[in-house]
Amino acid sequence: MESTKDRDRLNSHNPSLDKWLRFLIIAVLIIGILFRFANLDRKFYWIDETYTSLRVSGYTEAEIIKQISYQKITSPADLQKYQQINSENTLRDTLNSLATEDPQHPPLYYVLARYWAQWFGSSVAAMRSLAAVISLLVFPAIYWLAWELFESSAVAWMAIAIFAISPYHILFAQEARQYSLWTLTTILSSAALLRAMRPESTQNALALVLSWALYAGTATLGLYTHLLFVCVAAAHAIYVAVIANWRDVKTFISYYVASLIALSGFMPSLVNTVENFNQVRSTTAWAEQTNYLRLVSRWVGSVSIAFFDIGIDGTANATQLALLIPVAIMILALVGYALYYLCRQTPKRVWLIVLLLIATTALFLAVPDIIKGGRRSANPRYLVPCYVGIQLAVAYLLSTKISNNLENFKQQKLWKIVIVAVFSAGIISGGVSSQADIWWNKGSGWLGALEVARTVNQASNPLIISDANIAYMMPLSYYLEPKVKLLIEPRCYTSCYKNRELAKKKPQPPQIPSGFSELFLYRPSSTLRSAIEQQNYQIDPADTNVDLNLWKITKKQSKTLR
Repeated sequence: MESTKDRDRLNSHNPSLDKWLRFLIIAVLIIGILFRFANLDRKFYWIDETYTSLRVSGYTEAEIIKQISYQKITSPADLQKYQQINSENTLRDTLNSLATEDPQHPPLYYVLARYWAQWFGSSVAAMRSLAAVISLLVFPAIYWLAWELFESSAVAWMAIAIFAISPYHILFAQEARQYSLWTLTTILSSAALLRAMRPESTQNALALVLSWALYAGTATLGLYTHLLFVCVAAAHAIYVAVIANWRDVKTFISYYVASLIALSGFMPSLVNTVENFNQVRSTTAWAEQTNYLRLVSRWVGSVSIAFFDIGIDGTANATQLALLIPVAIMILALVGYALYYLCRQTPKRVWLIVLLLIATTALFLAVPDIIKGGRRSANPRYLVPCYVGIQLAVAYLLSTKISNNLENFKQQKLWKIVIVAVFSAGIISGGVSSQADIWWNKGSGWLGALEVARTVNQASNPLIISDANIAYMMPLSYYLEPKVKLLIEPRCYTSCYKNRELAKKKPQPPQIPSGFSELFLYRPSSTLRSAIEQQNYQIDPADTNVDLNLWKITKKQSKTLR
């Protein structure tokens, strides 16, 4: 455990907040809160979010596919009704939808989202607002964790400011998924662990029991939030083994009892995931693609977006890269130095937990990606604990470097400029993101769906014919006007493994009805294209951008003899 010498060493670097910095932090906090709720429904409601709505509503993908076919003309609203709360389905149906088609997702967030939707509705803004509200709870949580680590209000307030204006946290606070909740449970469980391991706690039996009970509770919540919380749990286990130094029997017993309680509570969800492992693989096959050069570039980009993000992704042009690369290098240098400084200036009990939060998740994802091929480690939404560790290290660095204990005035001035630059980068990022319709976290390909919707909506009485994957049709439905009609028989995505008949189904070609001003073909299979052409129809691109995979269908002119 921590020695008095180590505590004195840490306290000697604890800075106090100047008035100008207090004002700046409060301003940044307010701006960060506003960004979390600004234009909540503007960005594209993409595949992952529509599946959140589907699970919350209590329907399954298989139900949609079985009830929608070429036999009946439908509307976008008919697709959306499966993504809205109603009196027919209950919480049990929500849990069943997850357990059968998305067993890799623990149910806590979806249960909360169901109750939230019952109160506030199933609109895009309402569904996203839950994550935004949860993200506000991160502020007191990160203050608590920073205090347990550094015992400094200055570091804690700096951490709040960094988390408030971080483009990463703002982005996922506006997504109807569990990432804000995962951030919260990671922080709370880590703070609870540190609290339970404090020497003061061992002096009071009741306080000790309550502290470990709190850890068991927050760890259970974390496990029920995201499967990758096991990386956080692993970091905690290693931390206890190293810091307790195998001699503090009371801490070891307390930790492993609390962990066993958390694991026992999570067992029903874990058993379901293991039993349905093949279903998990079938719905996460997209992550098995790889390109090593692209993987490394994405790692660099993943670090950068913790502080600066203007939506540049793998499709960036030369001008955008010329802007992004120098900024990325500076951010990498800042993060690298922050971690170095943390290890040099703080005792092991502080820097070890920060490094473990970063390393366990990063290595757990990166090693398989390198050996077997994959790209999970390059996906920022899976790196929540890494961002918590990185931003805590930067918060300590910045608050310490402007401390009144630092005699070099020029250095203080330099680091004040760095603080302003970090906050400015976050504000610029938040401003750009708040006005965007699409962002990298939703995949650049979804920009095409918006263009498809705009093209189709321009017609006076259009019909879309498609046998595209249901995962493409559900997001598109949110951007089609009510006048648009659908003649679709969608293919399965998450229900294919459990419903082989849906995966192998070969529907009869549709009979194209009359009475529509324009006929569109969207993402057709080769079978559907061939069937339509055999009905004496001509298929031409509906837009100069053929990548949209949107086609116009027109009746071929009959040939007349002369």
